[in-house]
Amino acid sequence: MTIIKFCNDFGAAINARFEVRAREFVLHSRSADCGPALRLVLNRITHSQLKLDAAWLDGTAARKLPIGQRQIHFPPGESAFPVRLFTKLSKRVMSADRDSSMRRGWDDSTKRLCLVFAGDPSDEEIVRVAGWGATGAESIRGGPLPPAAFDLVTAEHIWHAVQQLVSGPVGHTFGKSRGYDVLADDGSRLAPKVVFGLAASEVFGFEVGPNHFKGGPGTRCFKVIDRAGFMIVPKIAEIPTRETLFDPEDCKWVEGQPSLAIHLRRERASGIARAKKEQFTRLYERLHCEECGFKPDEVYGADVGDACIEVHQKALLHERSTESETTLDDLMCVCANCHRIIHRRLRRQLHEPNIAR
Repeated sequence: MTIIKFCNDFGAAINARFEVRAREFVLHSRSADCGPALRLVLNRITHSQLKLDAAWLDGTAARKLPIGQRQIHFPPGESAFPVRLFTKLSKRVMSADRDSSMRRGWDDSTKRLCLVFAGDPSDEEIVRVAGWGATGAESIRGGPLPPAAFDLVTAEHIWHAVQQLVSGPVGHTFGKSRGYDVLADDGSRLAPKVVFGLAASEVFGFEVGPNHFKGGPGTRCFKVIDRAGFMIVPKIAEIPTRETLFDPEDCKWVEGQPSLAIHLRRERASGIARAKKEQFTRLYERLHCEECGFKPDEVYGADVGDACIEVHQKALLHERSTESETTLDDLMCVCANCHRIIHRRLRRQLHEPNIAR
């Protein structure tokens, strides 16, 4: 059977995959996502009619180990306790990770774990219960989103929704905003509930409408948008100026050059910067400088190290006319030192073109 996306109980894809083959469920995931994905599938199994019989470490390198080091059998009744199962499986995985024979040439950022079921369940039943969940997204289509669902809407999702709206008309079932607007990077004012509704629809795979959540100050909808780096302003408020985002050196660099001013505004727009950092972390598991390779979490810790990483626009924007044309792939993550050097080189290149970089 082909490898299938793994979804949480709200229908949102998470960073894991699975395949089903003759009573076996094989979970593929990165190290950082192995624990959450495994907890999720074990909870689903214990609340269903499925019963676990055994588990195997199933990676290519793991298969070189003696069978006793990668195989786990469950006594009758043990599969009714997901916490106990998770602890047992996690210990076996960590034990195998420490084995020196697996360390050689093994990329331990990827895990494969095979769960074997008792009896003779069909592949379709295993997919429905373990892969998609007994309820899935259907349970939230008709009523309010549960609190946990809001945590799944990231800065990247919010940014994509904003880009849709500033690029042109988008069909939706929301009315006009009444008291507040989301301030887009190009100065456009957007209805907060529309922004969140489009972002949530991307996450859950169905149209999220007015009946699914509430808007207004203090609501989870507004908190998600604010966390994504976009300002929510009263309708009567003036649009804040972005010129304060430039430092003295940048002001000299962009003086009289509108395209360069747009370039810097895009880099400093907090919405696109947070979306890029989230995309980068999702793809590479941690933030690092793409220019020099510096990993700030190793020096300053994961909780504050990301402050060292800034977002840089790869190409100058002479040929572009609107900020909405920028994509996350047009940006790169660099440390503050490299970012300053890149700007100095650009300045010299533009004002002194005969000087080599």
